[in-house]
Amino acid sequence: MKLNIEKTKALRKKRGYSQAYVGDYLGYSTKSAYSQLESGKRQPSIYRLGLLSKLFDVTVDELVEG
Repeated sequence: MKLNIEKTKALRKKRGYSQAYVGDYLGYSTKSAYSQLESGKRQPSIYRLGLLSKLFDVTVDELVEG
């Protein structure tokens, strides 16, 4: 499963969340970890994908490509 970067970024902005806020919510220890998700340099674990879907109030299917 590959994260749909554009959709994830749009959902974050729509809700007014900063990258730092989402990264903290996901439990990342550095500010750059979440920005690497949005740039496509890393993929979230299944666990963190579930957290993202909960935070954005969407299904996991809506966050992945395909």
